[in-house]
Amino acid sequence: MDTRYEAHSFADPLFYDSPLRWGAHEEFPAVAEPPPPGWIRRDRDSWAGCYPQDVELPAQGWKVHVSAGLENAERVLATVRAYCLRDGLPFKFLRGLPMLHLQNAKYAPRAASGKFCTLYPLDDDQLERCLLDLGEELGGESGPYVLSDLRWRQGPLYLRYGAFVERRMPAADGGAQLAFADPHGTLVPDVRAPVFELPPWAPVPAFLRTAVDERRAARSGSLPYRVVRALHFSNAGGIYLAEDPDTGRQLVLKEARPHAGLDQRGTDAVTRLGHEREMLRLLADVPQVPELVDTVTAWEHHFLVQEFVEGETLNAWLAREYPLVHPDPTDTEVADYTERALELLERIEQGLAAIHARGVVFGDLHPQNLMVGADRKVTFLDFELASRTDEFVRPALGAAGFATPGLSGTEVDLRALAALRLWFFLPLQQLLALDPGKAEDLVEAAVRRFRLPAGFAAELRRPPAGPQATSAAARPPSSSAERRRLGALLDTPHPHWPELRDALTAGITATATPQREDRLFPGDIAQFGVDALSLSYGAAGVLYALHSTGAPVAAEHVQWLVDAEARRSPRPGLYTGSHGVAYVLDLLGRPEEAHRLLDRLTGLPLEEQSSELAGGLAGTALTLLHFAHRTGDGGLLAQAVAAGRLLAERQDKDAGRPDPAHDAPTGPTGLLRGASGTALAFLRLHERTGHREFLDRAGTALDQDLARCLTGSDGTLQVPDGKRLLPYLELGSTGIGLVLRDYLEHRPTAPAAAHEEALQRAAGAEFVILPNLFSGRAGLILYLDRLLRTAPTPAGAPGAPVLPAERRAAVAALIERHRRLLTWHLVPYQGHPAFPGEQLLRLSTDLATGSAGVLLALGAALAGTDGLPLLGPTTGAGPATAGPAARP
Repeated sequence: MDTRYEAHSFADPLFYDSPLRWGAHEEFPAVAEPPPPGWIRRDRDSWAGCYPQDVELPAQGWKVHVSAGLENAERVLATVRAYCLRDGLPFKFLRGLPMLHLQNAKYAPRAASGKFCTLYPLDDDQLERCLLDLGEELGGESGPYVLSDLRWRQGPLYLRYGAFVERRMPAADGGAQLAFADPHGTLVPDVRAPVFELPPWAPVPAFLRTAVDERRAARSGSLPYRVVRALHFSNAGGIYLAEDPDTGRQLVLKEARPHAGLDQRGTDAVTRLGHEREMLRLLADVPQVPELVDTVTAWEHHFLVQEFVEGETLNAWLAREYPLVHPDPTDTEVADYTERALELLERIEQGLAAIHARGVVFGDLHPQNLMVGADRKVTFLDFELASRTDEFVRPALGAAGFATPGLSGTEVDLRALAALRLWFFLPLQQLLALDPGKAEDLVEAAVRRFRLPAGFAAELRRPPAGPQATSAAARPPSSSAERRRLGALLDTPHPHWPELRDALTAGITATATPQREDRLFPGDIAQFGVDALSLSYGAAGVLYALHSTGAPVAAEHVQWLVDAEARRSPRPGLYTGSHGVAYVLDLLGRPEEAHRLLDRLTGLPLEEQSSELAGGLAGTALTLLHFAHRTGDGGLLAQAVAAGRLLAERQDKDAGRPDPAHDAPTGPTGLLRGASGTALAFLRLHERTGHREFLDRAGTALDQDLARCLTGSDGTLQVPDGKRLLPYLELGSTGIGLVLRDYLEHRPTAPAAAHEEALQRAAGAEFVILPNLFSGRAGLILYLDRLLRTAPTPAGAPGAPVLPAERRAAVAALIERHRRLLTWHLVPYQGHPAFPGEQLLRLSTDLATGSAGVLLALGAALAGTDGLPLLGPTTGAGPATAGPAARP
């Protein structure tokens, strides 16, 4: 699970939303206090800032972070605020206790943990004065250790050299990253990692030299065990594979950081670790529970030392064994998997019964907390949420779809076990936290697909006892009749497109919130960190999907987009910035606003943009080509060519680096973030200008991404990502396949054509964890539809090879199956079909992760409507002549 989504799930039970809206009712009184004379407020996101008027911050320097816990935060803030106002020291602070709680939660980002207040000393004298005077005033106050910083003595003050003013530079992965300047004025990455790092050129004042030297020399030498490697990290601490230096025995160290890793009650990791130690003592000698070996403390952190259990998590086991992630599994393969899954379930039930027999409730049963050995022995891990049956305490953490607030005692484990039974066959358990009624649909699908034994099938169908809601905020389960009615729109041989389109459109438009300024349609959490206006995650993408499929677009919503873009400084980016907004406004009949925005964007230096399609030069070039074609403006065409030349220079520079075909790939691969997006820009530049060089470069870029793909044992060609292979549109192989098909229109006999059938197979998996366009089933539909759209060309004319009739029939069948199986994810919303976003915890309507993307893909497959924005050619191939500007 991507833990960033938890904080965005508290404010609304149906949609991801800003944590600010959840915590607004518990802000510190200081937030409402007006700044004193000579001071101004600059608030941003979860931070409230106070700055001396007419004082310009240095671009970078030593900043001071103040740490605090939930119990002393208000007291610490009062001291910090009074000191800073007295000394003229610029500062900011988290707006309330909910924000501080999230900052220090178990799955919060480790590099930001502990940062409650940030102070910006204007010079070394003010820095020293702050450390000495404020350090004394806060003496004795406690808080989480700020891992990214240098600690000042024993108090809650921490230091880090970094940027005071936000600046960004292109990153190696094609995106942008925070930066500051070295002594030569060159921007370098301002890395904010969970470890103290000091640039070798950073100035170190005399009063800090001793502390810096001591920090560099610090070691965790008080640990009596040798750490081999880290297995996992959370904000609570790390989990490490270790070795006893005396015996050579392998062990596992579980670390707990004081005041950090908070659960929903505010209990810290150290308290929970002590509780886990007691649970393991109660369960000593239970075969399915790891042995407790020791407890130690080192460098203020606490460690639980346990037996090392060889094997893999149940989650990893399923990812490797589950047959439906491969194209065309045989009946024998499905039956073999079913047998192995039922055997493992029986062993899990036996282990749970043994734990219950000792008077303990496990409290956190889910696939990541179960280890499967080579002999299929099952071991239960992580007992920090366990409880004595006779002193039961409801867990304050839990996995979505497995945790059930409201239950008590062993019923907590039995409900989680029931969820696990279904998960083995359709692992969409998080979806049940959004709509518990979906359990009925998933059970029926699992029973039918896996031909489950009658007794086991009856167990799956039996309604669980106790409360039905799977999260404290969840709505009641949807009704079977409503889901069947909406599912019939998709699960039919010949769907009626206008009816389906109108139903999806109604579900999308019903979510609109034009009264809000921060977003128009609910979508992914990237709305709050990337862009709420963009094609990928914002209003522009939703309006584009409606327009391109022939659905009505409300004038009020178009005006919202115009007004929202006018309130901000334009940012480059076709899919994650203002270029995409300009493009959509032009499509929606607002050319004046579109061109004004484009004029502002063309003033931004091309050199500062990354190369990617989503937010960089590739997308900029496509946008400029679109407007050049619409207006005949030769200046815009010249700028598009200039963007292409810069992409070419970067391609040449990269060519001198190690060959990605023989070395470990670095950076993203695929359409939106990788070289395939660059290839698409080169293709369109070739079509517009006739320059053969651009076509050659498109082939080179495609070859780069294809070289990074791996051919699986099932004959699929996919993009490796750690332990996974990705077939998806944004970062996976089908995004590469979309561009490859366009490239083959020009060079049908290119060697890359040999990869197309394996790319097609990668889009044929029966099970897909998400329904969306960028990383789910809708994107596979869009790619497969593109394969079918290739028309025969006259003899001797260029064109991609048309699929043989047998392959066309197979592709058409895959599209139909994907369309029908979208019903697995369909969730009713106000009587209309809707779809969950990333992590399946909340609904989404955006293009990348939500219903707008599903609408776009279905429109392409069922009605031949446009697919991804600017994916198709802007003009026919051949050189263009620059005509006069045709501005409105």
